[in-house]
Amino acid sequence: MGHSTDRDAGPAGTAAARGALRGPDPRLLVVFPSFGYDLAALLAGVAAQAPGVPVIGCSTAGGIGPGPALGTGVVAVGFGGAFDVRTGHATGLRDDPRGTGERVATALLPLPRTGNRVALMLTDALAGDQQEMIRGAYGVVGATVPLIGGGAADDMRMVTSQQFHGTEVLQDSVVAASLGSDGPVAIAVRHGWRRYSDAMVVTGSAGNEVHTLDDQPALDVYLQRLHAPPGIDRDPAAFFDFSLTRPLAVCRRGDDAVRHVLGADPRTRTLRCAGGVPKGASAWLMSGDAQSTLDAADGACEEAIGALDGVPLQALLVFDCAGRRAVLGDDGVVAERAVMGKRVGDAALAGFYTYGEIARTRGVNGFHNQTIVAVAFG
Repeated sequence: MGHSTDRDAGPAGTAAARGALRGPDPRLLVVFPSFGYDLAALLAGVAAQAPGVPVIGCSTAGGIGPGPALGTGVVAVGFGGAFDVRTGHATGLRDDPRGTGERVATALLPLPRTGNRVALMLTDALAGDQQEMIRGAYGVVGATVPLIGGGAADDMRMVTSQQFHGTEVLQDSVVAASLGSDGPVAIAVRHGWRRYSDAMVVTGSAGNEVHTLDDQPALDVYLQRLHAPPGIDRDPAAFFDFSLTRPLAVCRRGDDAVRHVLGADPRTRTLRCAGGVPKGASAWLMSGDAQSTLDAADGACEEAIGALDGVPLQALLVFDCAGRRAVLGDDGVVAERAVMGKRVGDAALAGFYTYGEIARTRGVNGFHNQTIVAVAFG
């Protein structure tokens, strides 16, 4: 792992890459810079330290790694030794999410022939239906390859994000790497939210928009059941702050997923979510607090590490939702890092705060919101 808090992009990239490349035989470098860095300069600094090493990464809402829990910086993760790696990228998420998923997955072929393999995907979660992108990737790599990763972020501005492949800075894109290893890889997913309401049925939806719940306007149901302040639906900023800690959970065909409510249309009385909400699904309003959020982080780390079945942990890669960070606050973020560090011990820890999380381990559904995904490498 490497890290830098230098505000100058070039030196920050150089320092983070140097730290991540201390091991022998580097095969892949994954870089997580805070949003706002000059990425062209940062990636030039990375490339100077990593000639010939594939590089992928994305902007974040905060890094998780060897540096301080708070503040801006760059986290870099180096994979070396007996990893079989292939990288790729594809653009066009907003207009063709499923096709973009197919193209980025095709770039990872042929898949490693190792005993264990995963596909790491970093996506522009502000562009297009991410679940459709995952469907496209799943159709190419198949059911035996877990998909992991997260959505690039812009420090809660919710305007734009950046991905990169090598020294090429991208938007509206997915960057990916296949990782093959004979060592075990284990994945755990937790969210820490509790059901706040009785079950409802999504009676009208299209993509990320929810039109009706129990045949009533979705926005009206959402506001009434949560006892929202009057007029909040006409103030986008206030509604965003309110909905950040009040997601929906949807269930269809036995698969549960949390959906962050990004916004609302006071004219059509619809909700806009960060991920698809299928018509006919069951839905619940959810609530949580700092303690339940910390418990979820601890549980995910414990479960992933425990699933290595006694093989020593080499590294834990974490994709943690920026919405969960908002619930925690600064003190909670520090506490969460301590929880992770206690579980990891002397092994490496890295990741970032995301706009949506990717964890497809069974079935086709794999895009999550307000969730933490922990990936343990043994």
